[in-house]
Amino acid sequence: MPLDNRDYKNMTDYLRHLYQCEPFSRGDIEHPVTVFYPADQQIHDVDSLLDRSLPAPEARDFACYDYSYLHDLQNSKPGLYDGQTFTMQAIRVKPLRLRGAIGRYFDMLATCAALERELRDAVAEGWMRAPSRATYHRQVAPAEALRRGWGRSATIGIGTLTVFNDGGGYKALLARRSAATAIDSGMVHVLPAMIFEPTTADFADQREWSLRHQILREVLEELFNFPEQLQPPRWDFFYDHPALLYLLDMLKTGRAQLCATGIVFNLLTLRPEVSTLLLIHDPDWYRRITAPDSDMPFATASETEGGSIALAPIASDEAFLAQFPPDLHLMMPAQATATMWLGIDLARREIQGARDCP
Repeated sequence: MPLDNRDYKNMTDYLRHLYQCEPFSRGDIEHPVTVFYPADQQIHDVDSLLDRSLPAPEARDFACYDYSYLHDLQNSKPGLYDGQTFTMQAIRVKPLRLRGAIGRYFDMLATCAALERELRDAVAEGWMRAPSRATYHRQVAPAEALRRGWGRSATIGIGTLTVFNDGGGYKALLARRSAATAIDSGMVHVLPAMIFEPTTADFADQREWSLRHQILREVLEELFNFPEQLQPPRWDFFYDHPALLYLLDMLKTGRAQLCATGIVFNLLTLRPEVSTLLLIHDPDWYRRITAPDSDMPFATASETEGGSIALAPIASDEAFLAQFPPDLHLMMPAQATATMWLGIDLARREIQGARDCP
């Protein structure tokens, strides 16, 4: 259940004080995330945010582990799968880099997602207390938790704001998460949003340590309902899909851009989310995927609630927010709110830059 504005502010203030960092803000609202920004030369190279060292299995020396929360999720959502994930080992700021390891999805739920659930429940009940978080910080100091993934399985997420040209006006694509998702169920999110994970068995192909590769796969899964494959025979099994071939051609010719906008560190879960923008300048793209006889029809996956797609103009904050109920931020995961605004701001700059070019 979403918090009200007072509870949201109290929660953010508590986390700001605990972690001694600057929360992301928009207007007069602060959010319980902090942002690490890329250097200018990294914006157009999303994979520059990843350390060149390849991930190895993480040590399972967790400071706290909420078995009860994990079992509740397993019982209420029986389709959950304990797949491998890429996790944060460390964040370096200049230049911005993530060093990774390999973890498991269930470990993330029990060590990171559980921290958010505990704090949200406490705030909603009027108690600013978080015993599991306190237990964790007896082993890992708050300042260290911002830069290192010690004592938890800090799975890396990726949030991509998709902005497209709709007959000359640019719109952002958002949707509500369905009840099938383990976390953030029923909340408005950017599309696509994903867990950064290898798909080949035991990370058999090292080329999967790539943000670009993961985003391209998730675009197919979440915008074109391409079936997810567990342990596929090859790492690039989806590269011949017509929707991806079309997108790759647009990226190659400058009719689309894939950009990094930052690493959003979620203070609620102590997990990083790479924030990116997929900006599609070609007006034919949206016409083609929504045509009645489309060869690559737009269709969302089961993670998205049916009928919840929102196409919001980004010309101004006022025009964008007018498409949603008041207090949109209370309906969104905090990291998605930051990814949304970071993406909108960069999209406006890129669109203006393209218009200024002779």
